[in-house]
Amino acid sequence: MTYLTKTVPFLLAAAVLLVSAGQVAAANKHLEPTCCAPQPPTPCCYEPCFRYKTHKLFAKKACPCDCGPPVEAILQVVDPRFNCFVDVPVCLPSCCQDMPKIDSRCGLFKRGIVEYEWCCGFKIKMVFKHGGHVDVHYYGL
Repeated sequence: MTYLTKTVPFLLAAAVLLVSAGQVAAANKHLEPTCCAPQPPTPCCYEPCFRYKTHKLFAKKACPCDCGPPVEAILQVVDPRFNCFVDVPVCLPSCCQDMPKIDSRCGLFKRGIVEYEWCCGFKIKMVFKHGGHVDVHYYGL
């Protein structure tokens, strides 16, 4: 065996170790707490214009109990497109007192969609559109 055939496998092994060490260092860099912490939402820089619509067709009846008058509330909803929040005034049935399940996503045509759903069957869907328009859809009334 020549000197070259003896040293090439050793050099290749050393190169693999160096590349692996570099990948581990890069992976550890991404695990630092400062880069993984989510940014808290800030107030949105646009003034929203709200449009409300109640959907009675294809919606199950919420609040099978005898409900009192609706309760006015303000939901602080995060626009998923920009990670900023908007105060959305809504009316809730008085029997929906538990915490809602929240689903947030970006939809077609660069719209942000946020859905609030209560155990009583009531659901509110907010669609954030271009130009600061927010469509608020009520289901289950």
